[in-house]
Amino acid sequence: MWVDFEKMENGALKHPSMVVAVSTSMPQYRALYSQARELGDYMLRKMSFKKIGTVRASAFPPEVLVREDGVSSLPECSFYLNRGKSDLVLFAGDASPMDEQHEFAQFLLGKAEAMGVRELYSIGARWAENPTPPEAEPEATGFATDATGVAKLKKHGVRVLGEEPAPFFASMVVAMAKDHGIRGYKLSVDHGEPSPHVRSVIKLLGILSGMASFEVDLAELKAKATPASPPRQTGNGSIYH
Repeated sequence: MWVDFEKMENGALKHPSMVVAVSTSMPQYRALYSQARELGDYMLRKMSFKKIGTVRASAFPPEVLVREDGVSSLPECSFYLNRGKSDLVLFAGDASPMDEQHEFAQFLLGKAEAMGVRELYSIGARWAENPTPPEAEPEATGFATDATGVAKLKKHGVRVLGEEPAPFFASMVVAMAKDHGIRGYKLSVDHGEPSPHVRSVIKLLGILSGMASFEVDLAELKAKATPASPPRQTGNGSIYH
């Protein structure tokens, strides 16, 4: 895997945790699977972060992004640092890895371990389910690397998943985290809410901020959210059946 990593000086971190909030850059899937990117973008706007590293890699989609000013660049993601009683590192950017996902997860987890991260929260949409009706209230679901992590998810009102596949990088990085001495958590919502996924991001951020002990003002999101209504009856099948 080709990696171009640019590190900025950040000094020692205090008991840091990490949030991984990257989504697909493929236009045809953005409407369904951009919850993580929207969450990361909101955190960057509403919290005080300093960029501490940028990565470009062959794992990202083979494309060039033409920015608003007409200048092209390769897709990239960055590490951002929020200082506090316990530091918070956010990994966010243009795209999630499309190829070499195991290798990219090892790269990311190696950087997290070197920073002293002991808890990692990966954000994304759940995959092994039928879409929920657009008017339904989002439900937070997830899994963790071990029983202690599962108990913490339950304590914060997350419905723990079981007996289903969890594909792609946002899930793989959670399972692989334990090999780096990191407890990983996957926080997800069912897809179905129309884009932008305002109610889903509110739900995820409310839980994430409690689990990772940081504060973020949700007033702007709540002002944009449309009220949820009772969902229509759906079947019990899965898109994998």
